[in-house]
Amino acid sequence: METVIMLPIHLAVLRPADLKEIARSKPLILVPIGTTEWHADHLPVGVDNLLSQATCDDISAQTGCVVAPPVPFGICKNLKPEEGYFGTVDTINIDTLTNLLIDLGSGYAKMGFKKMVLFTGHFEPGHWEAINTAITRSKDIEMVMLSAFDFLEGRIQELDDVEQTWPFAGDHAAEWETSMMLHYYPELVDMDSAPETIELTMPGIPEYIQKRYPRRASKKYGKEIAEAVKEGGVKTINQLLDSINRAPHN
Repeated sequence: METVIMLPIHLAVLRPADLKEIARSKPLILVPIGTTEWHADHLPVGVDNLLSQATCDDISAQTGCVVAPPVPFGICKNLKPEEGYFGTVDTINIDTLTNLLIDLGSGYAKMGFKKMVLFTGHFEPGHWEAINTAITRSKDIEMVMLSAFDFLEGRIQELDDVEQTWPFAGDHAAEWETSMMLHYYPELVDMDSAPETIELTMPGIPEYIQKRYPRRASKKYGKEIAEAVKEGGVKTINQLLDSINRAPHN
């Protein structure tokens, strides 16, 4: 029996007639949002962009929804280059990201899309503020912000001991992100350069994330996470598509 390989649908490679037809049948567009920042010495600075793109691609391949070109510069003020987090772009203002997303939404609405999923691979209060403000101010298209952790609801296990690796729990450049990178982009990971620990001291960082262990990462764990995220993501996006179809204006 021949295996059918399902591929993601990227906006940038669609011809106008194809785009019009897809927007009519699948009026939801996925927008990967990340940032460019330090992820220790073993990972590239574009981890958040790469993983948000990979997740959107997985969901697109299963749902038939279009993936927009990524937004690679989110709000990053926690990790400052001058404090040793070299490679971090910390010059994007909150209003800049907010206005960009609103403008993009207006453009996608003109293409026929009715809902815009802002899929973020970056987690920081100012970043969320920018996205949520765009959602509130958007007049031309309905926006919703989602992340991989919305798709992992019920799977994350918070253990009593923060020294252990909590199954499916997020981090920065440690078990979760490094494993996901080993799954999707193994050629970009240098485990020989992985530090014993990643220690973050910024105010407001959850205790679990303050000290993590990237050398515990594995390609196997990354695949397990990715499959769970894809399963939850496909379910969520299909529900959003159904809500569009049930809306009175349709």
